[in-house]
Amino acid sequence: MNTFILALQLMTRLPVNKEIEVTDQRLVRGVVYWPLVGVITGIIDCAVFVILSFFLPKSVAVAGGILCQLLVTGGFHLDGLCDTADALFSARSRERMLEIMKDSRVGTNGVIAAIFDIGLKVMILSRLAHPVMAFLLTPVAGKCVQGVLMYKAVYPRKSGLGASYIGKIGWPVMAGCLFCGVVIIEFGLFLEGHSWLMMCPVVFTVLALAYRFYVEKKIGGMTGDTMGAGNEITEVVFLLCLIIGQRFGI
Repeated sequence: MNTFILALQLMTRLPVNKEIEVTDQRLVRGVVYWPLVGVITGIIDCAVFVILSFFLPKSVAVAGGILCQLLVTGGFHLDGLCDTADALFSARSRERMLEIMKDSRVGTNGVIAAIFDIGLKVMILSRLAHPVMAFLLTPVAGKCVQGVLMYKAVYPRKSGLGASYIGKIGWPVMAGCLFCGVVIIEFGLFLEGHSWLMMCPVVFTVLALAYRFYVEKKIGGMTGDTMGAGNEITEVVFLLCLIIGQRFGI
């Protein structure tokens, strides 16, 4: 239970006031629970969306749900997306890209990435006939690929938060994280009556691997920022799968 609570404290800004000894071993084991953290954040997002939808237009309620997600997570993953976009599209050397990621300032590429990320989420969720399940499952999708992104990866810096995880998790933790998330997603899509969409985890997992290959080619490994970007990209891919499925009735 302490491992799960530590994962919740790390990945969210929820007021879980319990002192837990932080060790690398406990942090690594906690990766298995990240999809469950996604469920909790998803439930909160759902609740906000449902409440707002009674008083506001659907698109505004969706925007409120997305804002809630950012508040609950502290914009943790979105910050990583911005830093990653600034670095990877800077056309600089590998060393300079790593420096850009550590810069607290957000550049043009980071702003563009954030606008497209939030904008796509709002537009897709607004067009879905039943966005409640999407609100619940989207954070789970982003979390369950994290093990795939960090398994046997190289951390290109000497130190940093990502050094506690990246390249440190074993096969059981990676498989547990992915399996836990996929089971939750498959069950949710099954309840919604979707069949083809149960292939969604295959789609976003393959794309997550392609993203990892691209990042490793650019900077020689994975960092905490690129992990956060992977979370956001996977969430958007998952939502795209849902809207495509709705478009073609599958």
